[in-house]
Amino acid sequence: MTTFALGRKTIINESSLEYDWIRRQVEEGTERSEIIGSILRCFGGDEEIAELFYSIALGESSPGMLLTHLSLSDWSPTPEHELLEKM
Repeated sequence: MTTFALGRKTIINESSLEYDWIRRQVEEGTERSEIIGSILRCFGGDEEIAELFYSIALGESSPGMLLTHLSLSDWSPTPEHELLEKM
């Protein structure tokens, strides 16, 4: 598994561009499996993390569930993404 690149601030902000990107793909009719693959390529993590991220974007899950999963896997975002979030 590669490190999930998004930080806590992005994960808890359900209005973030990252979640909007997922919702836009769903609205455009993109297949779920293709979106999950895009999440993995863009943000890292594993299949379960990507599924949780997807379900949060659609309002089917809470950011807390993803944060709990990530804390159990000793996750910490990469420094460059933390810097981007502060902008």
